[in-house]
Amino acid sequence: MTAHNRTDNLGRMAEKALREAVKKALDEHKRLGVPSVYMQNGKIVYLLPSGKVVSAPPKTKLAKKHS
Repeated sequence: MTAHNRTDNLGRMAEKALREAVKKALDEHKRLGVPSVYMQNGKIVYLLPSGKVVSAPPKTKLAKKHS
């Protein structure tokens, strides 16, 4: 196996691990009923547990507790 092949293989393994970690985090957020936050076209968006994407921070039980 060449160094290039090892690097390609390592990159594929890292990408697979990253995809699995993101899926796990999204599933956990949905299970807990909290939004996931990410960037879309340079703007912050919130993925609600319902699957709806919104641009304004949603009201959550946790946010209400701390305000």
